[in-house]
Parts: sequence; structure tokens; C-alpha cells
Amino acid sequence: MPLDDVLRRELTEAIKAYDFPRVTYDFRNSIERQHDSMRGVEECVCGSLLSDDAELVKDGLSNVLYWGYARMGYGWVRVNRFRDGVTTNNLLEAQSLFRQLKGPGLSEIKKLRLPEFGGLSFVSKVRMFLDPANYVTLDLKLIKKLGSEKQLTIFDQISLPPNATTARISSANEQFYERWCCLCRRIATSYFGDPNIRAVEIERAVYHLVSTDRPGLAAEILASA
Repeated sequence: MPLDDVLRRELTEAIKAYDFPRVTYDFRNSIERQHDSMRGVEECVCGSLLSDDAELVKDGLSNVLYWGYARMGYGWVRVNRFRDGVTTNNLLEAQSLFRQLKGPGLSEIKKLRLPEFGGLSFVSKVRMFLDPANYVTLDLKLIKKLGSEKQLTIFDQISLPPNATTARISSANEQFYERWCCLCRRIATSYFGDPNIRAVEIERAVYHLVSTDRPGLAAEILASA
């Protein structure tokens, strides 16, 4: 059953309302950058991840963490731990992989053994920044909240151990991630047909609904789409 007008309108409003901090950090000049839109964040991070300069790749990965932990007080701990622990060889291997990555790529990114990038959430953030039109983030919050809703959705296809604090990268979870990305892409193209509405806008809208205590509405949209 396709989205009706009411659910489509709710999804459109959630896309507009997504308000995660639009910030990155300039590690060369030691200052936070405020961006006008998430496109600005994406362009900044992706440009660094695909740079010929390994130090800029380091900054790009640092900014995946900086942005992802923007609402958490311990973000700098994770950023500094990454910057202190990452090696030149890590960065050169990442640089090579990012330029030719195909498909979901989660296991390939994990194999780089980058500090702070071992779990599904932040590895999927790297994949998202490399190609936000086709790949999205898969946060633990979505898995827990949508997986516990009465309305059956795609999130009933992934499970976590009790009291899990992270979702690990496995073959089954990578397959689920690919299905999640495909669903977000399909919703974007089927219901919007607007190049400004990509897979990542759908994921962010769902995240916004879950974060504002409306997981039931998010589940209804996903189940109907």
C-alpha cells in the first residue's frame, strides 16, 4: 500500500524539520565551521575523504566523528582518540579504498581498522558521506526504536543482543544495511522525484521522527512505503 497524502506530507515536513548540527571542524585553524546546510557538511567531509592529501583524509574521518557526536559531551574524546591512534598506513589504505568503493562497503571500511570506526553506526556514516544520494546512516537508535514498534517494518529484519551499546558489522547486518539504503532510495525516487531529495534525506527524516518521540509515525511511513 503506497503512502497516502497524509503520510507523504508528514514525511515532507520531517525532511524539512531535520535539525542535526550542521558543523565540522577546521583542524588546521582550530575553529568550528558552521554550514548553511547539510549539503555544506557533506561537501566538506566528502572532499576531505577523497583528498590526495592523507592529512586531509584524517581530517575528514575526524569530522565524521565530530559531526556524529555534535550533541554529545564526549565527542572530543572520540575525535582525539582517533587522531592519536590512526597511522599513516591506515590513512593511505583508506584513501585508496574510498576512491573505488562499490556497494555497501561496510566490511571493507571495517577492515581498515581505523580507531573509533568499528561499529555499524559510524562506519555507515563514512559510507553515507562518500555517497549520500545512495547510502545512508544506520544508527543504533533507529534499530532499537523501530525494531520495538508494533507496526512491522524493515527493522524487524535486524536484531541486537539485549543491552547492546553498538551494532556490529556482520554479513547479515551488511545485507540489512543494503536493504535499508535501497528502501530510502526507493522512497526518494517514488514519492518525490526531486534531485534535492535523496536517500539520505529520507533516512534523516526517519531519524528526526524517532528523535522527536514519534517512532510510531516513522514506522507507519516505512511500512506503507
